[in-house]
Amino acid sequence: MPTQDRSAAISLDEARHRAGLSAFPEAVRAARLGGVGLEPEFFPIIRGAEGSPRGRLLLTQPNGGGVLEVVDELAASDDRIGPRSSMSPGPVEYPVEGGGRLTFEPGAQVEHSTAVFESVAAVCSDVRSVLGKLRFAFERHDVALAAIGIDVWNDVETVPQQLRAGRYTAQAAYYRQRGHWGAVMMRHTASLQINLDLGPEGVWQERWLVANLVSPLMTATFASSPGLGAVCSRARAWQELDPTRSGFPRLLVAGSGDDPRAEWGQAALEADVMIYRVGGDHFEPGCPGCSFKKWILNGHPRWGWPTMDDLEYHLTTLFFEVRPRGFLELRAGEALPDRWRVVPVALTAALLYDDGARTAALDLLLDRRSELPEIWKRAALDGVRDPELKDLACKLWEIGLDGARALPSGYIETDEISAVEAYLEHYTVRGRMPSDEVIELLAEDPALALEWASS
Repeated sequence: MPTQDRSAAISLDEARHRAGLSAFPEAVRAARLGGVGLEPEFFPIIRGAEGSPRGRLLLTQPNGGGVLEVVDELAASDDRIGPRSSMSPGPVEYPVEGGGRLTFEPGAQVEHSTAVFESVAAVCSDVRSVLGKLRFAFERHDVALAAIGIDVWNDVETVPQQLRAGRYTAQAAYYRQRGHWGAVMMRHTASLQINLDLGPEGVWQERWLVANLVSPLMTATFASSPGLGAVCSRARAWQELDPTRSGFPRLLVAGSGDDPRAEWGQAALEADVMIYRVGGDHFEPGCPGCSFKKWILNGHPRWGWPTMDDLEYHLTTLFFEVRPRGFLELRAGEALPDRWRVVPVALTAALLYDDGARTAALDLLLDRRSELPEIWKRAALDGVRDPELKDLACKLWEIGLDGARALPSGYIETDEISAVEAYLEHYTVRGRMPSDEVIELLAEDPALALEWASS
């Protein structure tokens, strides 16, 4: 909570230091290979006759049978899914045996946050296991769980904001001040977030840099959200909804130093305050142009000055393409169908965890550091249709594929390596993306696009 006592407020130097240290703690995992966590999201799409899409299933339906009721049924019959821990409209979650949880986004997207596993193979196996249970439960109600970057079957205005308590209401109100892109992101997109370890001193700095450098090429390669004038409309939403808290830290792009803590600390100060947490469950939206730095310097006419707790909360509202939280949260991934989900996971893990691949990726991309924002925009608009981005992506993912093959046996299974090879051959080397396939299927029959995304 903010304080009315300015002497008790956090200073600029304290905020910058604390933000950097919170993102990159002193004690980091020293193993050469690291863990992997995933956060795949899915749209619950109602199926009509002959599998045709008939709208989005909401968290709760007037006559029952909403998303929460479906998961409640699963939790009652399957020991691996625990009972829900809170009631709608507030945050709702279901624990998953062995670690992880099921949560929901403001448009009723179902999210599975896994535990941290010791290999790509193990985490992908866990996702398949939990998703199989979810799919079975929803199919009994004629609902498909679609893994795709944007809901191509429904307009965003037909899906109301379904998480309305506290933070979510304030977040939506803040975004409305900046336009319609916040609603698109919150209610109409789905991602595949990849969480990787930092590593030991001298390695985590490289992993942070490589993760940022490859992020636009992830957008270009795995685009699965066509529409709104882009092959990756999900990335377009992030580019437009609030540039102060998305994209890439200014100091990282400038390359003026090699201190990730300073880069992140400055980014935190320059980001606008999205939400003021002013007491208990009371949240108020911030306003564009009111950065955390300005809050420290000038205070707020109603809420006073920020404390260390306010800074820690502010850090949870930053959504840069790579978010350091004691590990690296890679946010560029699009939701992908089951057969392709392992591909970005295997490639990014190999690029960060294999020493040779990481060095080769730096050699390929470091000179493009100052171009990151511009490349990201091109990636969202045209993906690998852009000849230069296609060339870079082919070179980068070949490095990643070599790195994946070099990792210890079992870290990435042989059939998963084959899936990476098949994906790159099917899409990237041909200058295509999943978005192209979705567009073609939609033109033929929307039911075919739904089958593609839910199998």
